[in-house]
Amino acid sequence: MSRYHPADAIMFLSQLSLNGVLSIAENQRLITLSFNNGFIIDAHSASGDEKILQGLIFNRRVSADEVKRIRQIRMETGMPIRSILTQIDLFPLSSVKEILLTGMKEVLLEMFLLDEGAFNFTDTPVDADGAETKLDARMLALSFAAQSDEYRDFVKSIISIDREFAVSPKGVKTEALATEEQVVLRLMSTCRTLRQVLEKAPFDSATVLAIVKDRLEKGTITLLPTDAADMPAPRVSSGDPLFGSFRQALKKLMLSDEPLKRIEALAAFCKGFYDGILILTAKDGQVVHCKQMRRVSGQGLAQKSTKGALGGLDQEPVFAAVSRSGVGFFGNRFPSKLLDRLCGATAPGECALIPVVNKGQVAVFIYVFCENGFTGLSPQHYLELLSWMVTPRKVIDVDLTVPSTAVAQPDAGTPAHPPNSFSPERLVSKIRELPPLPTIVTRALDMLSDPGVDIKAVEKVIGTDQSLVSKLIKISNSALYGGLNRVESLQQALTRLGAKTTKSLVLSASMQTYFIKSNPGMHTWGQSLWQHAAECGMAARRIAVAAGYDDPEKAFVGGVLHDIGKLVLLLVGADSYRQIQNLKKREALSDHAAEMKLIGTDHMEIGELLMEKWKMPESAKVCVKFHHHVEKAGDATLLVPIIAYANQLSHLHGAQFQGFIQDPEAVSVEMAGALKLTDDANAALVELVIADFQQADLL
Repeated sequence: MSRYHPADAIMFLSQLSLNGVLSIAENQRLITLSFNNGFIIDAHSASGDEKILQGLIFNRRVSADEVKRIRQIRMETGMPIRSILTQIDLFPLSSVKEILLTGMKEVLLEMFLLDEGAFNFTDTPVDADGAETKLDARMLALSFAAQSDEYRDFVKSIISIDREFAVSPKGVKTEALATEEQVVLRLMSTCRTLRQVLEKAPFDSATVLAIVKDRLEKGTITLLPTDAADMPAPRVSSGDPLFGSFRQALKKLMLSDEPLKRIEALAAFCKGFYDGILILTAKDGQVVHCKQMRRVSGQGLAQKSTKGALGGLDQEPVFAAVSRSGVGFFGNRFPSKLLDRLCGATAPGECALIPVVNKGQVAVFIYVFCENGFTGLSPQHYLELLSWMVTPRKVIDVDLTVPSTAVAQPDAGTPAHPPNSFSPERLVSKIRELPPLPTIVTRALDMLSDPGVDIKAVEKVIGTDQSLVSKLIKISNSALYGGLNRVESLQQALTRLGAKTTKSLVLSASMQTYFIKSNPGMHTWGQSLWQHAAECGMAARRIAVAAGYDDPEKAFVGGVLHDIGKLVLLLVGADSYRQIQNLKKREALSDHAAEMKLIGTDHMEIGELLMEKWKMPESAKVCVKFHHHVEKAGDATLLVPIIAYANQLSHLHGAQFQGFIQDPEAVSVEMAGALKLTDDANAALVELVIADFQQADLL
């Protein structure tokens, strides 16, 4: 069981698209959330159940006798209302979908209002029950964080939700009001306290609270004077300052997109928990300014600024990696000549390095450190979550304006590959020393797909790459997965994480190593390719779920790997790759047309050969080979169209917009139709995919 902040747990579970049940315990209260491929498909608590029951009564879906029967079953068995409805089969759950969603939202708000608690995540398959309730966890995390803050602020302003009120004798003309307002006003005429109104209303508490606040401002209701003796004693809380500071910083980050205010919000959070804060500005790869805040015994934080040529990023491996990837570093303090000059020799402890601005030739980083390190749930966990909202996304401006029909084909009388070109076989063979990770990925994915796999065999395969071992152990000891005992071995980590999580982590960590490999040409184009690969993987997983494909994880792999042939071109020679990009822009050609014209082959043919060399699964191979020629995919009639649509959505909505198809929206609609997605289902899907793209850097 672990201490948690709700946003942290929910965003982590959503990002990994896990299946399982998150349980939160606080005194005698129990809250459970069921996840299916990263979506919340069910949420249960006593108050959430009561909201569902009130909604069923209000909408006349149950009779008085049926309500009595449901309450009796719940009292005798402790079963959630939703499970009871499934068992007694009064109506299809899909027919009361909106009521069930109201109950789920009530549970989420209740969860975010907890000041403390303990949680446990069980990685286990969770099947849908026919209600078709599905909430995007990551988007909701930020929304409910804001709602919970508003709720707390309101309760603080009125002292207590047990405060009594009086309704204005003048009354209100309810005919012109919305149904929710009419119902709440009727409840106000029969209830004594605001708590009673919130509990009896058949709508989620956030909606009811907004109506109550509006009516207070308009004078429809007035609060009666309070008697401290009659008010319930304030709830005793641990008063953990970490939770409060995190909530304040999160709210500030949500309210502003200005880099300066975001830096101030992060710095304000760090001041209470770290010994030193450095805000470093770099120009053209050279650090030129540092604002430093250092804790001095008995004096608080002392500040000073340093200007000049302080050091080059290319001489600082961690700074260079963070700048290149756009992902912050969190861990033990690392050796750095730059930091030694600015704040003294590196001492033991923990630190974080976060990129907050990367625009043109200017980059800004925040570096924080604690000399004694942390124990338990530390500020590092919360700072990492906050960093997700500020790390800059790298955008490569590539203008592709050619219709897809303009693909160049060789004349019948010309050889398949021009005399001066590389054959695809030669291109693949020119990668002399392949790192071992693709083999590990292949074997690990195959083994983890087998429900009966021996965990010791998986451990033996993954154990040959220490970077993967470290990543898995680190995540298994994170705030979400940390149990009573600390994980210290790969076997323990595999057991705790489960197969699906391990598969996603192995693939994303391994492939990112290739795409941002540190050799000439990879810094820019490699990051661009990885961004597109990550977006396609995330989109393919979403599309697979929406289209009813039976293995979303397989779609994720296909999405990440589909353009792997371009990586071969880049690894063989950055100059050749750059020539292809220039030709593509100069003559308004598509990627594969420019490739065919310049080197006599394309990334699909090269990618297929690399898949064979790496012995990747057949499902990945067909995605690489046919993602631009869906009609030739043979038996992969659902998987390849999923990858093609993911590719289209990344080009249309991702970090690197590419207008290479005339009327791209119409093409998207056609692709969605081929997958038998309705207009509403496709619109919801696209909204989720766009939200995922904002978090693609996390992979």
